[in-house]
Amino acid sequence: MIFANKALKYLILFAALLLVVAISSFWFGGKSSFSEKDVKLELESPLQASAGDEVVYKIKYANATKTTLHGLNFLFFYPEGATFIKDGLTVEGDTEGFEVEELAPGQKGEKEIKVFIVGDRGNIKTAKVTLSFRAGNLQSSFEKAANTSTTIVSMPVELTLVAPPNITSGQPITYILDYRNISGEDISDLFFEVAYPEGFSVRSYDPQPDQGNNAWIVPMLDRGSGERISIQGILEGKEGEAKSITLKLKRKIGDIYVDYERASSVTMISSPILGVGISVNESSEYSAYPGDSLRYVVQYANNSNFNISGLNLSVKLEGEMFDFASLNAGGGFFDDSTKTILWNASTLPDFINLSPGARGQVNFRIALKQAFASGGSSRDRFVKVIALLNTPNVLPDSNVEEIAVSISSITKIGTQPTVNQLAYYNDPVFGSSGPLPPRAGEETIFTIHWQITNPGNDIGNAVVKAKLSSGVSWMDQTSAVPDDMRPSFNPNTQEVSWSLPVVPFGIGVFTPKYEGVFRVKIKPSSIQRGSFVNILEEFQFLGTDNFTKLNVIIRKKDLNTEELTDRPKEGTVQ
Repeated sequence: MIFANKALKYLILFAALLLVVAISSFWFGGKSSFSEKDVKLELESPLQASAGDEVVYKIKYANATKTTLHGLNFLFFYPEGATFIKDGLTVEGDTEGFEVEELAPGQKGEKEIKVFIVGDRGNIKTAKVTLSFRAGNLQSSFEKAANTSTTIVSMPVELTLVAPPNITSGQPITYILDYRNISGEDISDLFFEVAYPEGFSVRSYDPQPDQGNNAWIVPMLDRGSGERISIQGILEGKEGEAKSITLKLKRKIGDIYVDYERASSVTMISSPILGVGISVNESSEYSAYPGDSLRYVVQYANNSNFNISGLNLSVKLEGEMFDFASLNAGGGFFDDSTKTILWNASTLPDFINLSPGARGQVNFRIALKQAFASGGSSRDRFVKVIALLNTPNVLPDSNVEEIAVSISSITKIGTQPTVNQLAYYNDPVFGSSGPLPPRAGEETIFTIHWQITNPGNDIGNAVVKAKLSSGVSWMDQTSAVPDDMRPSFNPNTQEVSWSLPVVPFGIGVFTPKYEGVFRVKIKPSSIQRGSFVNILEEFQFLGTDNFTKLNVIIRKKDLNTEELTDRPKEGTVQ
């Protein structure tokens, strides 16, 4: 009996011990069996995209633990400036959330979010997703995060929005938007929308808006082509205010327009106490060509009734076409790191104390590079100089920290297209006919090629023309690129002409060159034996640079039978 009681006590003690071990195993072992790192969260996106592309973000999540997850809350943070379509409308994205009630062990899921990204070339657009959840019976919550970045590597439409950096309140102002399709494909259904700064009153436009006073519709923008929108008006504001104009370029997706690209420019309202002006080669609106030497004159004035002391003048030079090795700073100090010329009281005595009504000027010279860089953008087609005249010595009873005035000067750079005039005896397409060297009394046919390469600005209303020399006849056999614009012949004037409404930027550089081809024949007389025969005379290329509005005129010497491309020096009549 005593032995039985003892055994019972041991059994009870052993059972209690097992219970404690079981509870401990459940509590401590169960708690430690959950590992947060085994809850997977990933956010995927393409590494690169073009501005305006629809980017697909993939949120991937998985439960690799042995514990069921509860109350999973996901929050997606859109990239800055991104937009998406919701209920038939475009919405600028901020955040978007969704929930998953339960995720069992081994279970996983995925969600896609589609976004249109907007920005400049080189911008890195970062998206982020966060996840909060509970695990099993644990009371505490857990959080995880993931992010991904996409770099904007190209801009299908190149935008240049130009505004003066400074202006006096109440003065006229002109905003200029240049746009060009550099995507390599035609782009349809573009919508330009401008947000004007507060205090701006519109006076005129070129061209007129299609909607209201701030929206332009472009049904089709051919590859390589571009246009300009000019807006004139009056800008008013307080001294020191920054006035920003913003452009949104939208593209039609389905029945709605979504943001494609953006551009902006800022103008400061400046003080009229000081005056500053810039001229280039004695003109306020000078247009230049590659290789030109530019003489800048910066004029300054004290428009107040007070002496102004301690003046500083800085002139910043902007533009890839400036040849800084040719710079003559005109007595100023040139800061190579900022591309700025500086004058102060130590280099210009006027700046020690400029009396009321006093005026003066400084000048400097710099040349343009001989040619545009290969693959240059529309920003290479002009150079810009910004002059800032200021002093920290303010006038009595003035509530400003400094007196300052700034002005800019933009010099447009025109271009000369390359025009070649070639003559073939044995043409790759038309072949050959007649003797070479030419023989008196016999007909020989030549094929003429006019080729145009345009690395610069669009050339409008272009025409290539030349006259057939005496004794040369028109064959009425032509071809061209583009095919619908072939050379033609006027028998009354003996003139061959090739009309081109526009020769776009990049022809012969990014796209095939324009080419006009026609055939002519000669029948030399006996008195021409021993000499060559002139084929074409008075060659001219005429057009207008659509950016600078300058006339483009190219002339070439007469073409004769000794100058054949495929058989040179074989044109003497036998």
